[in-house]
Amino acid sequence: MRRAARIVLPLLLAILAPGAPAEVRWFRSDGMGLAIEPIPAFRADEFPWILSVERVPAAGGGWVETRRLSSGATEQRRWTIARSSDGRTEEREERGGLLEARRLIGASGELLQEEAFENGRPASRSVYEYESGRPARVRVFAADGSLASTVEYVVASSGRLREVLWWTASGGGVRSASQAAGGTGAAAGGAAVSEERSREGEEWRTTRYDARGRAAVREHGDASGLVWRQRLVYAGEARTPASAATEWPAERKAVATSYDAAGREVDETTTVAGSVTERVAWTRDEAGRVLVRRRTGAAGTEEVRNTWADDGTLEREEYFVRGTRARTVIHTGPDERIEELYAEGDLFLRVQYRGGSRVREEAVVDGRVVRERTFPP
Repeated sequence: MRRAARIVLPLLLAILAPGAPAEVRWFRSDGMGLAIEPIPAFRADEFPWILSVERVPAAGGGWVETRRLSSGATEQRRWTIARSSDGRTEEREERGGLLEARRLIGASGELLQEEAFENGRPASRSVYEYESGRPARVRVFAADGSLASTVEYVVASSGRLREVLWWTASGGGVRSASQAAGGTGAAAGGAAVSEERSREGEEWRTTRYDARGRAAVREHGDASGLVWRQRLVYAGEARTPASAATEWPAERKAVATSYDAAGREVDETTTVAGSVTERVAWTRDEAGRVLVRRRTGAAGTEEVRNTWADDGTLEREEYFVRGTRARTVIHTGPDERIEELYAEGDLFLRVQYRGGSRVREEAVVDGRVVRERTFPP
């Protein structure tokens, strides 16, 4: 039978048993309110943070526990836990005398409702529902009481979680997402996420996973249908892909990318209507830093060469177009650089930057500076 968290718990702060003695314990604590070390009451002024825990028996066999976190003589936070005789619980958190959170918990320990507060005023409320003792739905309400999001848990007849569904109100529209559990051995018990789907307006995304829980196919579409699809291939038990093939059906475009063992690009080939239009290759050092990036397309070859310092910072970038130097960037400090621009391989302009702003500019002809300009900071 469904158990909805709309159920209003009876008042748990019941009338205390007449003459019931209160039990108070003291602890050395921290700003989080942890009970680090029990101490006698007379040592309370020796530590910057003190936690006192007071439990008072209530009528019928229940109890109320109040945990107060103090710094100096000032109470900073307070937690109140009220347990009824049948095991139901209400938890409250306060800071500076204002309520921050409130939780209602059923007799079997199931969370029924969570409320969050800002400056003592309601901010959100989460309601939990169960079917046959299993989580079935979580609904989140905004401060004005409107439904903000819903999560549903779909269980197979075997009792295994089969799918998780999300609906989120966003900008007047609805965003939905879901996860489907498959019978793979990627997780304990043989259950793992096999597919994730999300939709916002006309846009949708799907990710499918292999038996080891690795993303195998990604798809992105809209009202017109599939926009692009990416297939990932792995080597053995590796968690990063060895290669990827991405296609845009409407454009008849495809990109094939290969990766090294660390998941960094090695080469990439773009085809349109079956014809190669561009190739990109990366050369890296032992630390994985890019030394050369070479792109070959219809306009010829473009190349970027990087020089790295011993401390791992980038010292120099050199740009070549069809084998001719076009630009050089020299990094002279953490926030300073000099850019040199070339025409047909000859330097014609040198610009100094500091903090993203141009500081100095030199025009160069035949290797000589013929004009200089400086710029105010």
